[in-house]
Amino acid sequence: MKQKYIWTLVGIALSVGLTACAGPQTSRSGEIHTVKIEEEPHPAELIVNIGDEVRWVNHRTLPVQLDLVGDMHETLSCERGFSNFLGMKREHATIGPNESVAACFSKVGVLKYNLRMGSALPGGKAITSGSIQIGDPTKR
Repeated sequence: MKQKYIWTLVGIALSVGLTACAGPQTSRSGEIHTVKIEEEPHPAELIVNIGDEVRWVNHRTLPVQLDLVGDMHETLSCERGFSNFLGMKREHATIGPNESVAACFSKVGVLKYNLRMGSALPGGKAITSGSIQIGDPTKR
């Protein structure tokens, strides 16, 4: 009886843990938008709905640093691969070659982001920017 109770607890813990780690396979609206990072982000400007997922995919051979700029980090409704930068009001992620990070947003607004990438330019880094319009700005 005691062994059956222990196995029941293990089963519950595993199912709760797997559910919490797995997360949804689609965003709430079902739309997943991909930003391909090559020499520049493509598309550099994107319009999405609230709840859509935006995935940044690194197609380069070196890691890329993605910084979300401004106050939109407070509207993240889901994220994968981001971390808070030294407690400052911005989020960042380092995306390895052939890897991705993702985010969903819960409020209308414009998200600006910067990509810091290795380059042959003086200083060895190139910074390119992009933006994402979240929702209809006329319906704030």
